[in-house]
Amino acid sequence: MILPEIRHIQSAELEPPNLPADPADCEIGFQALIGPKDGEGQEVFRFTVLTAARISSFAEGQWGRGKLILPAFDWATVVRAVAKLLAESARPTWGEVVAALDKELVWEAGESRTEES
Repeated sequence: MILPEIRHIQSAELEPPNLPADPADCEIGFQALIGPKDGEGQEVFRFTVLTAARISSFAEGQWGRGKLILPAFDWATVVRAVAKLLAESARPTWGEVVAALDKELVWEAGESRTEES
C-alpha cells in the first residue's frame, strides 16, 4: 500500500503563522507538494480554504472540488485536514493515490514530478 505524505504546503497569499485579517471570513489559495512516503518524486495539488462566512457571501452558487471549508482559518487545522485526506487516500499504486486525491484536490498534472508506479 502506498501512503502519500505532504512534502511542502504553502500559500502565496499568507505566510505561517500569520492569520488573515478576518479568520472567520476568508478565502486563501494553497499549493501542496505530495509524494509517496519513503519514495521519490512528488505531485503538485492546489486547493482553496474557504470559511463558512465567505461562502454565505456568494451571490451565486460555487462548485466544491478543490475547496476545504472551515468555520475559521487556522494553520494547524488546514494541515490536519490535508493529513487526514492523505491517510484516507492510500492505495496499491501511486497512480491510484493521485486519482483519489484528485477527487478532492486539484491535481496539476503538467507539474508532475513522480514517475507512474
